[in-house]
Amino acid sequence: MNNNEDKNEKVKKVHRKNVITKIVVLLIAIVIMIVMFRTAIQLFKQPTDVFVVEKGTLRLEETADAYIIRNEIVLKGENYKNGMEKVKTEGKKVAKKDTVFRYYVNGEDELKKRIEEIDNKILEVQDTELSGYSNEVENIKNQIKELLNQMSDTNNIEDLQKYKKEISECNSKIVKIIGENTKKGSYLRDLINKKEKYEKKLEEKSEIIKAKESGIISYRVDGYEETLKPKRIKKLTKEFLEKLDLRTGDIVEASNEEGKIITSFDCYLATVLNSDAARNAKIGDSVNIDIGYDSFVKAKVYSIKDENNGERLIVFKIIDLSENILNYRKISIDIIWWSYSGLKVPKSALIKEGDYHYVIKRRAGYNSKILVKVLQSNDTYSLVDNYSSSELSEMGYSADEIRNIYTIKMYDKIQTVGSGG
Repeated sequence: MNNNEDKNEKVKKVHRKNVITKIVVLLIAIVIMIVMFRTAIQLFKQPTDVFVVEKGTLRLEETADAYIIRNEIVLKGENYKNGMEKVKTEGKKVAKKDTVFRYYVNGEDELKKRIEEIDNKILEVQDTELSGYSNEVENIKNQIKELLNQMSDTNNIEDLQKYKKEISECNSKIVKIIGENTKKGSYLRDLINKKEKYEKKLEEKSEIIKAKESGIISYRVDGYEETLKPKRIKKLTKEFLEKLDLRTGDIVEASNEEGKIITSFDCYLATVLNSDAARNAKIGDSVNIDIGYDSFVKAKVYSIKDENNGERLIVFKIIDLSENILNYRKISIDIIWWSYSGLKVPKSALIKEGDYHYVIKRRAGYNSKILVKVLQSNDTYSLVDNYSSSELSEMGYSADEIRNIYTIKMYDKIQTVGSGG
């Protein structure tokens, strides 16, 4: 009997154990189903989103039309209707009193024709009557031919004048070598003297225009050189600028009657803006400006004038004049008010509690609440960093708490606000 009772008791224990096991398994299954159900609901309401922290750059910028203001002196002579020969090319630096250009003279074509005829005669003498002379003469003749080839490959007036002068010097050397009193030497000297006479006549009759100040030469004169000068900046208004009726991006055509000297590397950009950044701007603020062609320049807020409807007329000063804007009077620019680099997170990942911000960091299957310092934000992202030990101490954290505080770093996974977890 006792054996039977022991067996029955063992069977009951096994049965109870199986029942308990089944109940535990069932409870676990129910919990898993509840979690899955809740997760499904969360996914339906607000999809779970995990963001990997990376380094990034944020900047606040806006596009605007800008009027170009420069210090410019227009150069124009009495014979401007004759057309001009540009001695200094567009964009070249010139010193005060340098010859910039000259106006053509009456009968210039005839004088140039005679000079060309003499040049041909000189070449003919060199090729036919001076062959077989000393090696020195032959070397000079070859030098002249090389200079003539260089002249044919350039339209630069300064280079052409230099080559002409060198050719004249070479011809004089040949005359000196073969003898001033020989028949051939005398003939060559006579041709050279005639050529110099015509060139002098051409030069004397020309109206030479010289630089009144040092600076950069430009022939793109549009008539706004006096209107849009730095000394008139304080008088500018939105209405005044709009009445100029200038089109953005139009290239100022080169003149064949006058030129100008841009006397300073300082340049100003006048814009009318209606943004929070513009309304918060102060004189002296530094910005970066994209003037196009992948060209960025540093600038400062030079002047501010409040217009109607919250608009502001802001003038930026550029220290280094860019060649990219010499051809324009009005351009489109991108004003970069600020630019910062750091750890980039979505704004939706930030939780604000009082004066501080936190993010939820996923760590080994569980979440941690991380205190972060927000450096800068735009509409979508924020740049964040960790507080220093001294900052945390000032905020009331103890030394032990500071040692154990979690930080944010690159490649951390964080949740956006409203995500599951």
